[in-house]
Amino acid sequence: MRRFLLLFAVFFCIQPLQAQIQVGLEIKRKFLMVYEPIIVTVTVNNLAGRDVTLADSPTQSWFGFQVNRADGQLVPPINPDYKLSPLTIPAGQSIKRSIVLNSIYPVRELGLYRVRAIIYFAAMDKYFQSQLINLELSEGKTIWQQTVGVPEGVEGAGGTRKLSLLSFRQAEYTMVYVRIEDVDAGTVFATTALGRVIAGLEPDAQVDLKNNLHVLQVAGAKTYLYSCLGLNGDLLSQSTYYAVKTRPTLRKDASGMITVVGGDLQPEGAAANKMKKINKLSDRPVQIPKE
Repeated sequence: MRRFLLLFAVFFCIQPLQAQIQVGLEIKRKFLMVYEPIIVTVTVNNLAGRDVTLADSPTQSWFGFQVNRADGQLVPPINPDYKLSPLTIPAGQSIKRSIVLNSIYPVRELGLYRVRAIIYFAAMDKYFQSQLINLELSEGKTIWQQTVGVPEGVEGAGGTRKLSLLSFRQAEYTMVYVRIEDVDAGTVFATTALGRVIAGLEPDAQVDLKNNLHVLQVAGAKTYLYSCLGLNGDLLSQSTYYAVKTRPTLRKDASGMITVVGGDLQPEGAAANKMKKINKLSDRPVQIPKE
């Protein structure tokens, strides 16, 4: 905690953006759903005219954030004494890093937050900051929900998982999210964006004999997105179907297996690239704050 308090005790001594080290902060979307991984990208540009090495001091980490709620309340890091490996930036060069903000700061409640990145340069005993960015957390609308057991052979066997489908309205479109949580343990295993959905057309959601979740949603004109997720939030598969002659639907057979029948499957390469992109959103479980 000493490092965290020191960082903000000297906040008003932070150098302006045009100094020897320039810090930038980017967030692709500033309106997000609660428990969704908040991916922020920090850029550090070396304008000192020489190579610089950023390293922790005995009392201060070289990299951190200032996170405040709308009322000005400071949000401390989950682990205020985290350690970072030194990083050398050649003269005139820059580095860029993407970080899941709510894996290191408990940004988990509804409302507005203000975030900036802060770099400490120990050799000069100076702090450099990024611009301030606002982000807002809101909750989606539940469109389907079911609680299931965790079968033998799966991590957490004997426990339960609450599976939820939520719609979340963006400025120009509506997204479908899956949230998988263990309510008793207070853990959210995933709040994952599956893709766009046509407003007013609810997805079809079913669970198979292993209680894996299968979702089929209308993503566009004659376009359907199929996703399968495991009980711990893993995206097991995802593919796109087109309703050329027939409309795809989910079918559960007598053994409990679920398949997509009808429609024309998109080539595997394009589907694999889409799944890889979406997988990046589920970086790690995020704990639910206990009441």
